[in-house]
Amino acid sequence: MTSGPGAPVGAGGLSVLVVDDHVLVRAGMRRLLEEDAAIGRVDEASSGEDALDIAAAGRHDLVLMDITLPGMNGLEAAERLLKRDPAVRIVMVTGRVEAGPIRALLNAGVRGYLTKGSSSEEMSSAIRCVMNGERYLSQDIARLMAMDTLDGGEAASPFERLTAREQEIVHMLLRGQRNRQISATLHISEKTVSTHRVRAFEKLDIGTTAELVRLAMRFGLWHDDD
Repeated sequence: MTSGPGAPVGAGGLSVLVVDDHVLVRAGMRRLLEEDAAIGRVDEASSGEDALDIAAAGRHDLVLMDITLPGMNGLEAAERLLKRDPAVRIVMVTGRVEAGPIRALLNAGVRGYLTKGSSSEEMSSAIRCVMNGERYLSQDIARLMAMDTLDGGEAASPFERLTAREQEIVHMLLRGQRNRQISATLHISEKTVSTHRVRAFEKLDIGTTAELVRLAMRFGLWHDDD
């Protein structure tokens, strides 16, 4: 665990939890947050598991979280945090932008998306939007979502039907990983991996990994050079 409840940054203000496995990224985000008069306390976590533990120890108004984390990823951590406390506002701060996971998280209740190249002004704008009950997407992410919707005039991607864990396993399958490797990476049993895989394939109406690759290519989640 990286840190428990943190020391106050200012009098009163919002309580924020920053979740990222890179120390320098967390330090940079903390510095930006400390410049915002609306922020009262900043805590840090280096993994999804740490985030759940720290959030349980003290309520947070806002969580800024990376998607790619060791062990439990940001997708699952966000779902668990929202299940425990539906009032918490979650903004994903990511370096890798993909339409499928973004839609799934927005559907799950995540309130916003920022890229790691966002300025302090944009972060402040995003915080104010989500705390006012609105959603916030940085410009490049909003553009991607619009293009994804318009591309080919297709209906919503079937990958949106998958849970966060199913999406995670599907992406690992697309990268050529087998059940045993996925089991070791996610720290779950091979039987659990197999169960998620079967359910994902049923929702996608496919039966093989080759069909998965073709479907992913059709919806822009996979390319021949990946």
